Amino acid sequence: MTNIKNVYDEVQIFFDEELEWNSAIKREWVEGFLRQKAWQGADDENLRDLWRNLQMFVSYLAYSGDVAIDEMTAAEYSLAVEWMIVQIEEFKPNVKTVSHFFAILREFYDYLTTKKITFDTAEIEQAAQFMTGSKRLRFIESGDEETQQQTKSSLTLPKDIGRIVGEAVERLMLKFSSYFQQENFIEDFDRALVLYLGPLGQMPEDENDDEFWLEFWDYFLFDYHLLTNDRTPINQFSIDYKDRLTDEERKILHELMGAKFTVFYVESVINQDWVECVNLLTDEKFRLPNPNYDYKLIKKLLFYGHVFLQQEEHELVMINFITSVEISNNLRRRIKEEINRQKAMLELQQTGATWDDFVGRHANAVRHTIDLLATWARVNVTSYAQVERNFPQPTDDNKTVNKAVTESIAIFMPKFGYSWHDAVLAQKLWRDFSKIATVTIRKPAVWAAAVIQAYSQINNGESELPVDTLAEEMAVGKSSISANRSKIFEALKLEKYDPRYLSEEGIVSLLYDLQ
Repeated sequence: MTNIKNVYDEVQIFFDEELEWNSAIKREWVEGFLRQKAWQGADDENLRDLWRNLQMFVSYLAYSGDVAIDEMTAAEYSLAVEWMIVQIEEFKPNVKTVSHFFAILREFYDYLTTKKITFDTAEIEQAAQFMTGSKRLRFIESGDEETQQQTKSSLTLPKDIGRIVGEAVERLMLKFSSYFQQENFIEDFDRALVLYLGPLGQMPEDENDDEFWLEFWDYFLFDYHLLTNDRTPINQFSIDYKDRLTDEERKILHELMGAKFTVFYVESVINQDWVECVNLLTDEKFRLPNPNYDYKLIKKLLFYGHVFLQQEEHELVMINFITSVEISNNLRRRIKEEINRQKAMLELQQTGATWDDFVGRHANAVRHTIDLLATWARVNVTSYAQVERNFPQPTDDNKTVNKAVTESIAIFMPKFGYSWHDAVLAQKLWRDFSKIATVTIRKPAVWAAAVIQAYSQINNGESELPVDTLAEEMAVGKSSISANRSKIFEALKLEKYDPRYLSEEGIVSLLYDLQ
């Protein structure tokens, strides 16, 4: 009985200490079910397996907020399984694992029936049959009765994508949310919030402000770049999770991945259905569905957010979250000038950079620029001096670059919280220095530390990486780091916010630097 009591201890700890609110499934139901199984001869391993599966389901119910399990549909059982696949490592996305889960859940429901606690089991039976009735695990699409009854031979994206795209995003949102709540994304999520808020770090007074979180979520999915590989989160989601989506969801995800961050204004109303818009940055014209605003107001608004091209109709359709701000024509021109200057800064770093390159890297800076000029009434936010400087040019493009230093930069920068893209820019800094100056490399780590310090001073301002931290982590002398850092600064004529090596964090810091 000791082993059985241990299982009960686990149940008690979970319900008393781990659940943050009352569960739709009561503790005494679970304990009674386990006791019955024990009397029927279930050993300790069987009991723990029963509890593990029930615990996963209870955790999902707590996460989703569902409190009436007798009202759960087959599609909601499918969502529960998808959540468990993402959140619980040992819950494998295959027919065997899911069949076992449904079998235990049905046994649990049967037990509750004997206690006069009855549920309609038709929905769980329908979910189990559809999802595990073939060799390949399938998922049910919410609200699609045909999908719930049989496998569709072919699924096509509806032509009226503009009408249904909001529903599609909402349907995918739970899957996005579950995926990005994994522990390995915590650091990225925190960093994204810091970048999105900017140096002032002002959260809304109501931390549950839906509008704030919708706009942040839009930024995070489409514009943020992950620390480890520089991919956008929606691209990473597609790589890792695409095979678990329905055919229609995959097609919608594909469309969403083609979304482009766009700053635009309405030039004219074509008719009651369409307006003609102008891309502020490129002057390209395109049509959007008429938002049915007052005409005098709409002419004063500047919009920014993500749009994507519907290939069949060659129309652009708004998705997810579009922000608008009321501004004058003069301020609109000033915003364009500021963003043009920022693009010129990127061109110093990335020869031939296009507008797609710029908004793909610095959409967040564009958001901050618009906010600062429209809301904070700043005169300007981007330095003229940095763009107009004369920079040292390499004297020998064929000069060898020390690979050990390059590799050391890539190894150590993530340890200090820098991203994959930061390491690329720091390696560029080292490469440029190596082609201008001639130095003797006795200890690569010393030069790598000097490069990292120089990069930190360019981008992080007052919060630069301390030389003591570099010296301790990289096992090199402080004086050597400082001396080599000075040589790098002198050879490349580096300055704070140097556009040749300016990161996403750096450009946002620049916008708020009043000096």
